[in-house]
Amino acid sequence: MRKKEYSKYLGKVFCFLLVCFFYATSFAQTPQPGQDKSQTKDTVKFIAPFKTATKFVTEDEIDRNIPLHFIDTNQNGIEIFHNLYKNYTVFQDLGNMGTPSRPLLFNNERNVGFSLSENPFEGYWMKPEKTKYYNTKTPYTDLFYTQGSNELIYLTACHSQNITPRWNIGADLQRITSIGFLSRQYTSMYNFQFFTRYTTKNKKYEVIANTTWNRGVVEESGGVASDSAFESLSGANKKIFPNLASSQTRFKGRTAFVKQYFHFGKLTQNIVKEDTIYDFSSHSHLSLSTKLEEVSYIFENLKGDANSLFIPHQYYDTTVNTFDSTYYGKIENRLAYDLFTSTNDQLKDSVRNFTSVGLTHAAIVTSQYAYVRNYQNVIADFSFESMKIKNYTLSKKLFTSYNILGYNAGDYKVKLSIRERIPAFDLGFEFTSQLYRPDYSMQLFKSNQFIWENNFNPIKVQQLGLHFSTRKFRQNFHLTVNAFNLSNWIYINSKCIPVQSGDQILVYTAEAKKTFQVWKLFFEHYIIYQNSSSDVVRMPELSGRIRYYFKSRFKTMKFQIGFDVFYNTAYYANNYNPATRLFFMQNDRLFGNYPVIDPFVSAEIKRAIIFAKYEHANQDMFVQNGFYYTQNYPISLASFRFGVRWRFYD
Repeated sequence: MRKKEYSKYLGKVFCFLLVCFFYATSFAQTPQPGQDKSQTKDTVKFIAPFKTATKFVTEDEIDRNIPLHFIDTNQNGIEIFHNLYKNYTVFQDLGNMGTPSRPLLFNNERNVGFSLSENPFEGYWMKPEKTKYYNTKTPYTDLFYTQGSNELIYLTACHSQNITPRWNIGADLQRITSIGFLSRQYTSMYNFQFFTRYTTKNKKYEVIANTTWNRGVVEESGGVASDSAFESLSGANKKIFPNLASSQTRFKGRTAFVKQYFHFGKLTQNIVKEDTIYDFSSHSHLSLSTKLEEVSYIFENLKGDANSLFIPHQYYDTTVNTFDSTYYGKIENRLAYDLFTSTNDQLKDSVRNFTSVGLTHAAIVTSQYAYVRNYQNVIADFSFESMKIKNYTLSKKLFTSYNILGYNAGDYKVKLSIRERIPAFDLGFEFTSQLYRPDYSMQLFKSNQFIWENNFNPIKVQQLGLHFSTRKFRQNFHLTVNAFNLSNWIYINSKCIPVQSGDQILVYTAEAKKTFQVWKLFFEHYIIYQNSSSDVVRMPELSGRIRYYFKSRFKTMKFQIGFDVFYNTAYYANNYNPATRLFFMQNDRLFGNYPVIDPFVSAEIKRAIIFAKYEHANQDMFVQNGFYYTQNYPISLASFRFGVRWRFYD
C-alpha cells in the first residue's frame, strides 16, 4: 500500500472509530433498562466496576478447585498495548513490534524437562497453559484494535459463548503487522487459539481442550549498515541501508491440548418441580492430559548475504545461500491426582489446602539439516499448598519435580514459598534450587553458517527471594528482592558461539512498585535494580517505568491524560544473530541511558475505551544517537497511535 493510499485508509478508520465513540457516549448518558439513574449524574466519584455474569477460570485454578471469577474491566494502562512493554517493561528487541526480543529482568525459573532453545518470539506467542475458559449467560466478545503510522496493525479479539449451561466454546485471535521505520523491518504474525470446556450434569466429569497456532515472518536486516550515517539524520528522514538485503526468518508453533478430570466427592440431589438439580462437592480429582506440540524455524538467505554475523561461515553446501530449518516435536501425557480442602464461611478465616502427585511421559523429536534425534523423558512431580487469609497465619507452598528417565534424566526442581500475614502487610520468603541440562541448541547445532557439538555440564541455579507487600493503604507498596547463585552458566560469546563458564556467578535483583495519589493525580512507579558479579551476565543496573496521569470523569465518561516513561541505564547490550536466533555479547558500545516518553489520553464510556498516544515523543529533543535497545537496531521513531477496546457481555 502506497503512503498516500495508506493515509486515506488511516483517516477513514479513524473517522469510523470516532463516530462509534460519540455514539457510545450518547448511548451511555441515557439510563438503560435496569440501570440506576443516579449513575448518570455528573459527579467526581467513580462508578464501581460492572458486576457481570461473565466469569472465567484457568487450568491451574481448575486443578486447585478454585471457582470462576469475574472478568477485569479496568481501563488503567490501556495505552500500553505493545506486548513487550506490557509484559516485560525492560527488554531488547530489533526496533519494531514483532521482531525477536528477550526480557532484561533476570529470572531463570523454568520447568523440568526438554527445552529446545530460547524462543525470541515468545513475548508474542499464545500459550495453552494461559488459556481462559469462560462461563457466560450471553455471548462474550472482547475487541482491541490499534493502528498507527508505518502500517502498524495490532488486533486482538476474543469471543466465547455457552452452547449449553455446561458447555462453553471460544476463540482468541492476535494479529500483528508493521513495515517499520527503516528498511527491511517488516513483521507479520498471526496467533489463533480455540478452546472449550464441558462438565457433565452430575459434575463428576469435566474436560478442557484448546488448540493454538503461532506463525509469522520477520525480515532480517542485520541492523543498519552505518550507525553514524543514521545518527546524522533527524526527524522522520532517518533512512539508511541495512546489513542484509534478502534474509528472513519464518516460524511456526502448533499445539493441541486436552485435559480430563474425574471428580470425587459427595453428590446431593434436589427435586425442583420436574427437574433434578445436582449439587456436587468435590474433594479430589484424577486428571489425564495429553499435549501435542511442534515448533519450527526457517532462516532464509537465498541471495547470499555476506556479513560478519555469519562468521565462521561453515557451509554444508558449496554456496552461501541458506535455507536452514530447525524442528521440534513433542507428545506428552500426564496423569495426576489432586486432593483439596477449603473453608470459606468467612473471608477472614478462609483456608485452602492442595496436594498433587503427577507422572509425565514425553516423546521428543528434534531435527536440523544434518541430523534427526529422538528422546523419551519420564518426570514425577509433587505439590503441597496451604493458603490462609486470617491474620497472623503462615501460608506454605512446596513444589518438587524430578526427571527420572530420558534425555533430561537427573534434572530436578525444588521450590518452597512461605508467606506470613500481618494486619498491615504480608511478608514472604522463597527458595528455589534447580539442576537442568542446557537448551538442546546449546549442545547441538548444525546449520549452513554455524556448526557446534558440545557436551556441557548441567546448569545449577539457586535462588533466595524476599517479598514485602502492604495491605492497608489506598495505594499499596510492593517490594521483591532476589539473589541467584549460578553454576556452569552458558552464554553466547562475541563470536556467536555458546560457552560454559566455570565461575560461580551471583545475580541480585530488586523490584519495587508504588503508586502515589494527590487529589486526582496518580504517580505510578515500577523500578528494577539488577547487579551481576560476572561480565557474562549483562543487564542494565537500573530500569523501569513511570506512569503519571490525571484521572477524572465527565458525566458518565471516565478519562485519563498523562504520559509513560520507559528507561534503563547504559550497559553493553547484546547484539543479535539471525542465523542462530540468539543474542550474543558485544563489547563495542554502551546502550541505554535514554528515556522513551509516550504522552497519552484515554477515555472509557460504559464498555468502550478509546485511547491515543504519541510514542517516542522525545525523539531528537536531547540527543540524536541514543535510541537503541540492540546494537545497529534503532528503536521506533516518533509516531502517533490510536486504538479502541470494546467489550460486549451480559
